[in-house]
Amino acid sequence: MYIKNKNLNLLNNLISGIGIIILGVIITKGSITMYTKVINLLVCVFLIYGFSKFVNFILNKKIVKNNQLLIGIILNILLGIVMILFPKLSLSLLPIIFSLYLLFNSAVKFVNYIVLKEIKLKSRFKPLFFSLIFLLFAIPFLFYPLKRLDFFIMIIGFYCILLGINRVYEFVVDLISDKYKIIIKKKIRISLPVFLEAFLPQRALKVINKYIEYLTSEEKDKNDESDLKIFIHLSKYGFNQLGHMDIMFLDKIYSYGNYDKDSQKLFTTLGDGVLFTVSDKEKYIDFCVSNSNKTIVEYGVKLSNKEKLKLQKELDKIMSDSYEWKPPVALDKNGIYKDYASRLYMKTNAKFYKFKTGEFKTYFVVGVNCSYFADRLMRNCVFEVLKIVGIISPGTYYEYLEENYRKKYSKVVQRVIYSKECW
Repeated sequence: MYIKNKNLNLLNNLISGIGIIILGVIITKGSITMYTKVINLLVCVFLIYGFSKFVNFILNKKIVKNNQLLIGIILNILLGIVMILFPKLSLSLLPIIFSLYLLFNSAVKFVNYIVLKEIKLKSRFKPLFFSLIFLLFAIPFLFYPLKRLDFFIMIIGFYCILLGINRVYEFVVDLISDKYKIIIKKKIRISLPVFLEAFLPQRALKVINKYIEYLTSEEKDKNDESDLKIFIHLSKYGFNQLGHMDIMFLDKIYSYGNYDKDSQKLFTTLGDGVLFTVSDKEKYIDFCVSNSNKTIVEYGVKLSNKEKLKLQKELDKIMSDSYEWKPPVALDKNGIYKDYASRLYMKTNAKFYKFKTGEFKTYFVVGVNCSYFADRLMRNCVFEVLKIVGIISPGTYYEYLEENYRKKYSKVVQRVIYSKECW
C-alpha cells in the first residue's frame, strides 16, 4: 500500500504539473473572451448548485434545522443572480478580490516593518519595500478593475505556468537517486496563495476526522528513526483554526507564540514573543489534545549529523538572546489563573522565555509567528525551502511536510496523528 501510494503521488505530480502548465498557457492566450466565458460558467455553477442543494434541503427532513446550510444555499443563489443582473460587476469581482489580497499583504508587511523598527533591526526595510510594492499593484486593480483585466489574466496564467513547472520539477527530483539529490538542491518553492494556505489546517482536520482510523495506521516507518519532530496543531476554535506548529529536538519541545496575556494587543494578534520548552512529550500532547481540544499531526524528520549540529548551533544562537519569564501561576501558586501559559505550566511544568532584543522580541500573528520561528530555526539546516515574498503559515508547512511524507525519498520518515478519538 505504501509503495503504491508513493508511485501514485509521483505520477500525480507529473500529470497535474503538465495539466496546470497547459491551463496557464490557455489562460494567457485566451485573454478577456475566455475569462468572460469562465465567469458565465461560474454563474451557472452557483445557480445550479444552490437550487439543487435547496431541493435536497426541502426533501431531507433530517437537515431542515441546519440554519448554517440554509444560509450557504441562499448565498449561492443570490451570488448567481447578482452576477447575472450586473455582468460588469461579476467581471470585476476577481480583480477586486485580488487587489484586496494585495492590500492585506501590504498592511501585514507594513505592521511587520513597524514591529521591526521598534527593535531597530536593519532588516526592517525589506517588509517596508514589499509593502509599497503590494500597495502600488493593488490600487489600479481596486479602482480600475475592468481596465486591468488583460494584465490580471496574464498574472494568473504565468502563476499557473510556474506552479505547473514546480510540480514537474518535483517529479524529476523524485526520480533522481539520493546520491544526485545532494547536488540538485531545491532553492525556490512555488506554493498556494497564503489566503488558501491559511485554510489548509481546517481542510486537514476535516479529512483526519473523517478517516481517523485509516490515517493513524498509515505510518511511513513503524520504527521511529526521526531526529526532529514537527507538530502541526489543528483546531475548530478561534485563531487556532489557522493552525499552530512547534518542534521537538533532542527530547525537548520548542514552541513560540503570544503567551503573555498582559502584553497581548490587537485582539491577541500582537504582543511579546514568548518561547516555551517542555521535556515531557506525553504530558504536552495530552494537554493539547485533552485540555485544548486539538488534533496534532506529528511529522518525524531524519537528519544527518551535520544537520543536527547546524540545527543545535542555530537553536543556541536564538536562545542566547532570551531570559526566563514566569507565567502568573508560577508567581502566585495559590491564585486561580485560566490563561494558556498558566494552564500549560500547571500541566507540563513548561519553562518560558522572552527575548531581550532581535526579531523574536515581538510576536505578530502574520509576521514573526510560530511558523516563522520554526522556519528561521530550520532554514538551511533541515529544509532547503525559500518562500517567494509571502507569509509563512502553519498551512505552508503542513502542505510541504505532507507532500514530502508521500514521496519515495525524503527526510520526512514518519507521520503520527493524535486526537481525542485515539488518545
